[in-house]
Amino acid sequence: MKHKFIAAAVEITGFNLLALFLVYRLFISARMEASVSKQADEMIVRGGLLIFAAIYIIGMLLIGLHIYFSMVKPVNQAQENLKKAAEESRKAELIRKEFVANVSHELKTPLTSISGFIETLQQGAAEDPEIRTKFIDIIAIETSRLKRLIEDLLVLSDIENKKESADEREFSVKEAIERTIQTLEPIAKEKQVTLLTELDETAVILGSVDRFCQMMVNLIENAIKYSDREGRVWIQAQCEDGQINVSVRDEGIGIAEEHLDRLFERFYRVDKSRSTKAGGTGLGLSIVKHIAALFNAELKVESQVGEGTVFYVTFER
Repeated sequence: MKHKFIAAAVEITGFNLLALFLVYRLFISARMEASVSKQADEMIVRGGLLIFAAIYIIGMLLIGLHIYFSMVKPVNQAQENLKKAAEESRKAELIRKEFVANVSHELKTPLTSISGFIETLQQGAAEDPEIRTKFIDIIAIETSRLKRLIEDLLVLSDIENKKESADEREFSVKEAIERTIQTLEPIAKEKQVTLLTELDETAVILGSVDRFCQMMVNLIENAIKYSDREGRVWIQAQCEDGQINVSVRDEGIGIAEEHLDRLFERFYRVDKSRSTKAGGTGLGLSIVKHIAALFNAELKVESQVGEGTVFYVTFER
């Protein structure tokens, strides 16, 4: 910017020197060299003034435009960029504070529960085998919940920091989903939920199969958890118009329309009490959103209360 100011000063100084030279040539020198009448002299002066004024105005306009585009406009753009950066920084700080508050709350809840039951056992409740067994079971559940929360936080952190798995390659969507379903079969059987599949054998995606399986685990596990007992969950993967469409549909409780826009936010729960009871961490769908973004895939959700929910993930082939 310093060099631009110097260049502008040189331009203005040079132009004014040129203007002085023109004044000399058009008025002083011309009148000294010419031997004309007073009327002709006035015409020379008037014509010279008009020419000088026109040249001077045009020249100053050009210099002004040059200064505007080389200095003023970049400065204004820099100011706008600084304002945008400050606003983004403010928003990021608010998100960070909200995230820290949410994490603190989510960690505090199971830790408080574990601490309370341990203290009760230490005060003599351990003498009663029935109470001891019940409390130990609750401590195990809360510990498991805490472990899942920490694991989800680590996964989310890796994804947000663009830490890709080392297994990026082309993989079969059908095989990846079938492998995921096998790990979730015990949960489905416990709730007597039937998992139905319709998978295209030609569907192939380039990327991390581990990330893809993490995404499908979250989608299918959510569908199972929020389905009614003896319900059904449909998992489909179809190739259409150069795209691979993966969907997970359930017949569960559904989601009200006002919750759909915030559904993929971290720690956002439609029904907090039911989500906690189901063992959710509040991070599953946020992980799904971030993994879909890693694959440059489009993520959509459709739902109606009492009729179920459908999640769509569309991949480009």
